[in-house]
Amino acid sequence: MKTDESERGRVILVIDDTECGRVAAERLVFFGKAGLRADVYLVFGINVEISPIASYEKEMKIYTKLRLKASKYVEFYKDRLEGVGLDVKQVKIVLGNILEEVLRLEKVLNPDVIVFGMEKKGFLKRLIHGDPYREIIFETKSPVMVCKPGYERKEVDYEKVKCIRCALAEMGDYQ
Repeated sequence: MKTDESERGRVILVIDDTECGRVAAERLVFFGKAGLRADVYLVFGINVEISPIASYEKEMKIYTKLRLKASKYVEFYKDRLEGVGLDVKQVKIVLGNILEEVLRLEKVLNPDVIVFGMEKKGFLKRLIHGDPYREIIFETKSPVMVCKPGYERKEVDYEKVKCIRCALAEMGDYQ
């Protein structure tokens, strides 16, 4: 059964080669398994700064190596996302300022959600390298889902999960 285009969501998924990127992609895979139907715009980003004194050949060698690495991640997650019914419409590999690309895509697509992984950075790291993901949270108008590193979904015993009223009634504190 083909889903009506207006019933499909639009998601920007921002990943990288870290644990945070893996968790963000796997959360979207989980939502796809749970029935989410969306067009996914996959952005793989690496904030790269190459020394201005590097030769052109060395710079090209570095960028080529990064693009090859990025392509492997992108192909892997594109297959994972499409395997659960999500439609990967576009893939971007950004070597540089990822914030600009996400802001540009957001203006064009008006996504239902932007998904990415992020870890807490100390003051010194933020000062030296900046924090484009933090800026995405505050500069975009779209809802944002931030995935933390190390998250693994665990099964829940729903019999143990009760509403507050039920729990209080058992303790005799609710009338």
